[in-house]
Amino acid sequence: MLGGLTSVGAAYIGERDLLWVTLTVALLPLAAFAYLLLVRPRVSHVREVTPDTVAVGESARSVLHIANEAPGQASPLRFTDQAPSSLGGGASFLIARGFGQWRQAVAYSVETTQRGRYELGPLTAHATDPFALASARFTSAGTSNQLRVTPRIWPLESLAGGASMGSADEGTPVRVGQAGQDDVLVREHRHGDDIRRVHWRMSAKQGELMVRLEEHPWDPSSTLVVDTRSGSHFGSGPEGSLEWVVSAVSSIGALLAEGRHRLTIVAPSGLVFDSGHSVGQPAKRAMIDAMTDLQSTEQDWLGNAVADPADLNNAASIIAATGLLTAADAAALVAAGARARSQIVLAPDSRAWGEHNDEHDDACRLLLNHGWTVEKYRPRERMPSVWSRVS
Repeated sequence: MLGGLTSVGAAYIGERDLLWVTLTVALLPLAAFAYLLLVRPRVSHVREVTPDTVAVGESARSVLHIANEAPGQASPLRFTDQAPSSLGGGASFLIARGFGQWRQAVAYSVETTQRGRYELGPLTAHATDPFALASARFTSAGTSNQLRVTPRIWPLESLAGGASMGSADEGTPVRVGQAGQDDVLVREHRHGDDIRRVHWRMSAKQGELMVRLEEHPWDPSSTLVVDTRSGSHFGSGPEGSLEWVVSAVSSIGALLAEGRHRLTIVAPSGLVFDSGHSVGQPAKRAMIDAMTDLQSTEQDWLGNAVADPADLNNAASIIAATGLLTAADAAALVAAGARARSQIVLAPDSRAWGEHNDEHDDACRLLLNHGWTVEKYRPRERMPSVWSRVS
């Protein structure tokens, strides 16, 4: 605008030399804008994220293979690869290659601070003309990539607190036949038993389905309770007690799955994971996947997690990782664990977390008085250290 006004003034007073200068100044921005329209960069990219699944606190590597197919672009291009703040907010970088088509690889580290599934991308760029009088922003052609951030899985060396015991409701087995190949043990059929284990002859005699135990009467089953009530926890983010609890349950679940336990995980919001007939590594992967997507809840009673008897699955062991407990929470856990052989609760040390809570301490004493093993965790305490204290 200033160049246009100056040109009018130069024409009015008859200064032709000044007029040419002011016209040039006035037209340069228009020429710069036209340049960006005519030689607009044609940029595409392929992004590689390695690995595409990491635990909280670990880092991934993102490599961008960028190609520009517009040979007329002379100015540097400033790129921004967008990402959520929990992944560090992405990365910005400058590529100054001048005229001609080119290809460039750029790599950066992605730091993770919160579990979940996140999108990396899109890749945007900022271009200018050679004199930086005009600019344009555009999005590179290419797809976004997903990065999965799982809970931290602590390596736990051994099962503790009797968690390795078999089903609490195994009942008294019945022996069928005489000693030899037909010498087997049977018990009543329960939901989840493999139909191939049904002993049809004994079932006909008993009038109900009976399943073979044979030489493998040990039928391990465990129920884990994860306290996702947002109002019962301290802090926020990866250093908060909620994420500690999620990581603790995931670590215990991984240990039990590797030990071929039938595994059920429940939360106040309902069933989180049930391994069914899956054991070993497939069960472990499915469990971690479920825990990655677990969200907090506004519910205020932990008993909702153990309200459905079917979710308890006649568990031999019940292990709960909780936030602050009330007397009602403790009573619900006591009732749920009445038939289990092993009952363990990992609860916060309220004093260490900066809030002395008498009701929480009373709830922990109630659990202790009913045979539960209670172990308290502190801020930033490693899960293996807490687990090693469970007797």
